[in-house]
Amino acid sequence: MEKKFKALRFVATVYKVIGIIAGVLTVISAIGFCLTSILSGSLFDSALNSISQYSGGGSSGPAGTFGGILAGIIIGGIILLYGGITSITLYAIGEGIYLFIGIEENTRTSALLLQQGK
Repeated sequence: MEKKFKALRFVATVYKVIGIIAGVLTVISAIGFCLTSILSGSLFDSALNSISQYSGGGSSGPAGTFGGILAGIIIGGIILLYGGITSITLYAIGEGIYLFIGIEENTRTSALLLQQGK
């Protein structure tokens, strides 16, 4: 039986590949943002400590580091949630197109078998 809808198969594959790429980039972005926030919180804390030595002010304590970690975890989670939903949706669109193509092939096969049985 010949394969029909070659353009739709191509579009479905493109959607699935873009969904996988979006998922990988989402995970990399979330991890990168968490690490950046943690490092910037530590950097902010050390900068405040060095400034306070010269100005006679107090130290920020662990607030800078903890704030960086907390912000990194919260925003990294938001990135994972949004990117995960987006990548799953893109992949599902590709699978949905393949589903419709499969339904059409099964219907065509059934019709052909019914015509041969007469």
